Amino acid sequence: MSNPKNEEGKLLIPDDVLAELTAVRDSGVINMVDRKGIKELVPDEVGQWMDDNEEVYMEGFFYGFAGDGTKYMS
Repeated sequence: MSNPKNEEGKLLIPDDVLAELTAVRDSGVINMVDRKGIKELVPDEVGQWMDDNEEVYMEGFFYGFAGDGTKYMS
């Protein structure tokens, strides 16, 4: 089963998760392949999303990410 993508082919993930991952990426302090290191820099809920959606996260390396209009964190 394929993960949902937008018209540009980017994987759709919750907006708040996207914002946190984008902030880490834009900071340049860590390689985005280092999931363990990223999880030390983001809220616990984003780390949990990464654990629950490992396939989506890794696929996003190839296609990119876009917000899906939802929130994951409370």
